[in-house]
Amino acid sequence: MRFSKLAMFLTLQGIILLVLAAHLGRWLFSDTTEGAVTLPYSVTMMTVQYSVHGRSYSETYMRNGYEFTARTVPVRYLTYNPAKSRVNSFMGILAEPLAWWLFLSLGLGALLLIDNSVFSKGTRFQVHKRFPWITMDEYFPIKGRWFYNQQRRQGNEGQPASRESLGQ
Repeated sequence: MRFSKLAMFLTLQGIILLVLAAHLGRWLFSDTTEGAVTLPYSVTMMTVQYSVHGRSYSETYMRNGYEFTARTVPVRYLTYNPAKSRVNSFMGILAEPLAWWLFLSLGLGALLLIDNSVFSKGTRFQVHKRFPWITMDEYFPIKGRWFYNQQRRQGNEGQPASRESLGQ
């Protein structure tokens, strides 16, 4: 399969979103319980103790959005592993994966959507079933174009050519 830079960007975004959806799905379809904030009290962190099926668990979380005076907080835990939990809020469940998606999108966008020296204009990516899984075909200008003539003249004389010296 061959992809242009835009198609490669959209394909990689789709893969990243599928991985994030699988990660978020396990948290969004898990169970919740009420946890008690215990000692030590801190301005930025809170230690929460919660119980699931008669077993007690304790975890430390960031205080994002919860007042210092809050003594109970909702906790979302994984049904198959109650020891893994997060505070049931936007910052507790969604903020970190969305931040990673934004970070990866900016990096991929800078590499694949902006004309740069890493992947030149017209680069094609090819996906294989074996290693290396992704290869690329570089864009080389057609004979008679300004860039081709410049490179040919530079190779003959050792001097870089300008548009004026090529008559263009």
